[in-house]
Amino acid sequence: MDERDALRISREIAKNVRKAVSAMPLKERVKEVGMGKDGTPTKAADKVAEEAALEILKKESVTVVTEESGVVGEGDVFVALDPLDGTFNATRGVPVYSVSLCFSQSDKLKDAFLGYVYNLATGDEYYADSTGAYRNGERIRVSDESSLYCNAIIYYPNKDYPFKRMRIFGSAATELCFFADGSFDCFIDIRPGKMLRIYDAAAGVFIAERAGGKVTEIDGSSLGNKKFDMQERLNIVAANEKLHAKLLELVR
Repeated sequence: MDERDALRISREIAKNVRKAVSAMPLKERVKEVGMGKDGTPTKAADKVAEEAALEILKKESVTVVTEESGVVGEGDVFVALDPLDGTFNATRGVPVYSVSLCFSQSDKLKDAFLGYVYNLATGDEYYADSTGAYRNGERIRVSDESSLYCNAIIYYPNKDYPFKRMRIFGSAATELCFFADGSFDCFIDIRPGKMLRIYDAAAGVFIAERAGGKVTEIDGSSLGNKKFDMQERLNIVAANEKLHAKLLELVR
């Protein structure tokens, strides 16, 4: 499988998942239907979205790490899948929820070759491959802001920060893309206990890096050795090269 195959598969999945989720009334989406492999309750919307994604991925020679079912398949290519990133938003009609896929030649993020995030509510498509990062087919780059008086997405501010604006939208995959296309100057998730899972962030991290961003752990270490594994957890500090060092000092 190459990046063109992965993009084609991702687009098929996005179409299938969007059709399945959009057909569900909000009152149906919010119902709890079980417990996911991640240890959190599964909403009906999560289940329907994952089934729609796996319907396509099971036809491929891939190993999928996904929120509800855990590890599916035994292929050489690894896929970090979040079929519905932003479940709270999806169950309440807030238009920030996405399907997120990251394809890798190994079980590590450093060997990823395609990241794909599709906003199921708006139809906005983000992806990155060896040629760069794109939103709806147009090349994107992170902002060049160098001041801490910037526009930040941060989970969760526990002290006073010098940012101009602070926002959260409830979908890490989508928010990393907001950083990648320059809508926001940084993305920070420094919650104790490392609440982000690999399938939440892998695609967004890949897209952000291909858009010129620097994305690390809170101590500045690389995310490259993060594994496509249900137990993997991470914090993230993402910004351009100039701003990143300042943010590390600020949040430590």
